[in-house]
Amino acid sequence: MVLVAPFSAVPAAASKPVSDAADVVKRRRLPLTGFAPEDAKLLEAYGYWESRRRDGLLPARKDIDVLDLRPLMGWMHLVDTSDKDPNNYSFRLFGSSVRMDGSRNYQNLRIGDYYSKPYRETLIEDYGSVVFTGVPALHQVVALLNYLKYSYVRLILPLADDGRTVNMLLVCINKRTFTDFAV
Repeated sequence: MVLVAPFSAVPAAASKPVSDAADVVKRRRLPLTGFAPEDAKLLEAYGYWESRRRDGLLPARKDIDVLDLRPLMGWMHLVDTSDKDPNNYSFRLFGSSVRMDGSRNYQNLRIGDYYSKPYRETLIEDYGSVVFTGVPALHQVVALLNYLKYSYVRLILPLADDGRTVNMLLVCINKRTFTDFAV
């Protein structure tokens, strides 16, 4: 059976799904030693992030030069997490190569305003966990959103102006499929 998104006169970038009931998001967390060969650019980003740490503290945004992460250009997000409420975390930069929801631009979108409740809840949980612990996270993610499938590996790296209190996340994406993980 093939599912087709319902016709809408509203442009794709502004459309919302008829219901969240069809949306499914699954992810599995991997150890930071679990980078697959296909995720070499994420491993490089992790190594770069580690190299920017001083005395065991988290790097600040000013310590990260996105030009040093050229292989990930277009596949990175910067998420402002300075608000205590994860619903108010917002995308300061959204990777131009990440194509979701008709290629909508998510820059300045609050996580709490993301249209898909299942996806919004996983972002809040995953981003919130990294903000709370200050520990990077590596996930394999598969999702069915508004009848479209997405599959990728995501690395979430915490940044902190004071070295301790996470106020921004650097999120790196590697689009790929998995033989044993799908929606």
